[in-house]
Order: sequence, then C-alpha cells, then structure tokens
Amino acid sequence: MDRPVTFLMHDATGHGGVARSVLNLAGHLAGHRDVRVVSLFRRHDEPAYALDPRVRLEVLLDVRRGPGPVDRFRQRRPTGLRPTPSEQHLTGLTDHLLRKRLGALEPGTVVSTRPSLHLAATRWAAPGVRVVGQDHKNFPTRFANRRQAALLRAAVPRLDAYVVLTHADAADYRRELPDAPAVRVIRNALPWTPARTPAALDTKVVVAAGRLAREKGFGRMVDAFAPVARAHPDWQLHIHGEGTERGPLLQKVARLGLDEQVRLPGYADDFRSVLAGAAAYALTSRAEGFPMVLIEAMSAGVPLVAMDCPRGPGEIVTDGANGFLVDDGDVAGFSEALRTLVEDDELRRLCGRQAHEDSRAYVADVVVADWLDLFARLDS
Repeated sequence: MDRPVTFLMHDATGHGGVARSVLNLAGHLAGHRDVRVVSLFRRHDEPAYALDPRVRLEVLLDVRRGPGPVDRFRQRRPTGLRPTPSEQHLTGLTDHLLRKRLGALEPGTVVSTRPSLHLAATRWAAPGVRVVGQDHKNFPTRFANRRQAALLRAAVPRLDAYVVLTHADAADYRRELPDAPAVRVIRNALPWTPARTPAALDTKVVVAAGRLAREKGFGRMVDAFAPVARAHPDWQLHIHGEGTERGPLLQKVARLGLDEQVRLPGYADDFRSVLAGAAAYALTSRAEGFPMVLIEAMSAGVPLVAMDCPRGPGEIVTDGANGFLVDDGDVAGFSEALRTLVEDDELRRLCGRQAHEDSRAYVADVVVADWLDLFARLDS
C-alpha cells in the first residue's frame, strides 16, 4: 500500500513561490497518494493559492489570534533547534508544536520545505517516517548565510533524500556535503497545462511578475527597458506584484519619464490570462531557486529574456532558441536582447513556439512521476 505524504511548510496561506509550488505539487500528488500539508503558521484566512480539496491542511499555530497563557510562556523560550536558525520566529512554542505533530506522524514520508524544518523533521519525526528535504532557493544564497549554511550542514546528512531544483545546485551540494544522502533534481511543476496554441505575441506588452523586492531586480529591468521604450513608444512594460520596492520603482519610472510605458498593476488574479496577452517575458532577478514565472510564460508560448542569475534561468532559457539569456547584471545586454525581440516579429514568434514546446518538460505528469519514483525508492 502506498504510504502517505506530508508536506511541512512555514506558512501555507502566504504569497510567494514556495507556497505556490508546494500547494500545486500537493494537489497533483493527491491523485496518487494520501497527502496532507502541515503549516507551522497561519497568517491569512485562506491560502493565497488554490488547494486541492483532496489535500488536508493542518495549521500548528494560528497567528491571526494570540496564543493562550501556556503558549505565551513557551513563546518566550528560545528554540532548542541548534545551530541557531536564521529565522527568528522559531521559539520554544514552535519547537513544542513541531515535536508533537512530527512525533505523531504515521509511517510515510514528510517533505520539509525550509532548512529549519529539515532539521526539525530529522530530529522529531516518528519512527518509520522518511524525511525528504526540498530546497526552494539555491546553493550560493543558502551558503552565503552563515546560519543557514550551519543548519544545512547539520540537517542534510540526516535526511533520507534531498531534492533541489537545478543540476548546478545538485553538483554544489554533492561537493560541499559528500556525506549527504542521494541528492535529486526535481523541477517545479506547471500549475496548468500548456496552452493549446502559442500566444499571438502582437500586443506590444512585455510582462514581468514577482514580489517587488530588491532580490527580484525590477529596478535594473526598468533601466534596461528605458532605451527600448524611447525607441518604441508604442511598447509597454507591465510589472505585476506588490512589495516594499513599489515606491522606489515608481520614483524611478517617473525619473526616467516612463509613466506612460511602465505600469505596476499589482498582483494578477489570473496570471495565465496576463501571459496570453504578452509579447515577451522579462526576468532580471538577482537570485532565484527555480523561477516558475519563466516556465509559466513558456507554457503560453511567450519568449523569454532573462539574466543568468543564480539559479534557474541558465537551465531554462536556451539562448537564441526560446529566448535570450544575458549575463547577470548586464543591463545593456538585457536591453539589446529585449530590443531584438521587440523589433523582429518573426524571431519573436519562432522563440515563442520553441518556448511553448519546451514547456512540456515541466507538465505535472512529468514532475509527479519523478516524485513517485523517489517515494517508491524510499518505501522499498
């Protein structure tokens, strides 16, 4: 009999790529296994992303309301997880809740989705529970943070398997942690099937999306778009999302005189429709784990222009085929690549068709098959 799968998350109700990709995967796996999501925190009434009704959601600490007297006492105690995690939200209370829930799991597999949760799961999961760590960032970012590096050194060798998003990360982890268990590359899955036909690409709109934060590099995207906008006043850049950088971005847009060509419309409730109306997709992040937005754009048949940040774009974008890959930080090169797509209608459509074809590597059936193979190996 197939054993159940539990995803252990920080906050299943939040915005962000981790919640989006994990809930998407959980829903697709629910057709093959008994699946639950255990969320350490709950900050919102409902998940920001759709949760398959077959997936059970459990919340350990509902922070929409304050803790009771006993919980307040535990909340004042520091976490017992060592090395001390970089996430300051972990306390004696969260230790108590995690230990209690993980210790009550039936035999099966728990997939932890954060370094501190990897460590908690390896220490407190019940006997008979296999622990798989799933990383949603990248090796350079993790190991640039001293505390996160210490967490991973302590946790990863104790896992039954460690899943990363890129081959570059897999190579780095194998070199840095030679005693680690099998390191496997499993991509994130598309939340939908590829469009039946590629987008028309005739809207003269470049689309970008993500949290408006420095890490996403939208400031350098606006800088790169500025010369394209001056040469092509009928083209626009739409950056979807919210975040702390909204104000500075709007100031930059005004300073560059791009108010009529750069728009920040906020979160898109129907991002698939946004992509269907795009002529190109742009990404200038400083760091990624595996940018879902790129494969989502590909599924619509939209060509890509991306900076080769660590990590993900270099293993998604085939330069000159499904779009253009530019050196990380090369604003002038990004501008030139974007301008090439803007000015060459036929090339834009060729790249869009190739992107559409390439997106089939990320359909749910392909990704789920990789996970089921891993679970079968752990169960045997």
